[in-house]
Amino acid sequence: MKHIVGFSGGIDSQACARWVLNRYPAEDVILLNSNAGGNEHPLTVGFIRQYSREIHPVQIVQPRLRDLWVTEGFAETRGLDSDEPLTFPRLAELKKRFPARKSQFCTNFLKIIPSVRWIQENLKDDHYVRYTGRRRDESEARAEIPEQEWDATFDCEVFNPLAYWNKQTCFDFAREHDEPINPLYSLGFERVGCAPCVNSGKEDIRRWADRFPEMIDKVRSWEERVGRTFFPPLIKKGVPNWIDEAVAWSRTDHGGVQFNILKAAGLERPSCESRFGLCE
Repeated sequence: MKHIVGFSGGIDSQACARWVLNRYPAEDVILLNSNAGGNEHPLTVGFIRQYSREIHPVQIVQPRLRDLWVTEGFAETRGLDSDEPLTFPRLAELKKRFPARKSQFCTNFLKIIPSVRWIQENLKDDHYVRYTGRRRDESEARAEIPEQEWDATFDCEVFNPLAYWNKQTCFDFAREHDEPINPLYSLGFERVGCAPCVNSGKEDIRRWADRFPEMIDKVRSWEERVGRTFFPPLIKKGVPNWIDEAVAWSRTDHGGVQFNILKAAGLERPSCESRFGLCE
């Protein structure tokens, strides 16, 4: 029996991986990382490599254009190459828009479908089950996730062993096992899988702009390429905001009305911004 964990480089998937590694032979545990189409931060990429080298091998899965369509060879009917690597901006280009909270197709095409393909190609004769780091306290949509269910997409049983955990528990669990943790968390970031995530909040947008302005430059170039905004309307309901407008908004208080000069200058930033005690 093979035990499969999707490994994004975030703390939930890391805690889940450790939970599984504590219970099953290492040779039967498969950690799959399907990259986010080039939208990860180099620190996350480096952390995954470190984990793969020091803790447990991580199998990297490359999304391809073929993952966009069910019919084999359909890409070629559109003059495209099925084997072309599927990047985040290429996905937005083909979809003619970026993903959003209520239409998060990036997860499906850059994570889930490529992982299903890898399993079908590499575990044809093996029995397998999956594990996720989903937690009930993450959102209303996950408030009632069961600890065990059938996953029709992967055609296997899936377990959610962290369903009753909180995020602090995940960090504590990893530290109890002396595992390294994605360094983006100690810089205060809430979401580390993508840089930035289309669901990033105000504080994360400001942190990307302040600490890693090259990530904002990247998004700006993608917006120019796709002709659509990366983030959904954040400032005014229904009014699109380009990345520079979103960054300016992230440096305001009181619903985006009052400009905060300390935030703009980065003077409100402590040496460790983590609320999970990662710098103690």
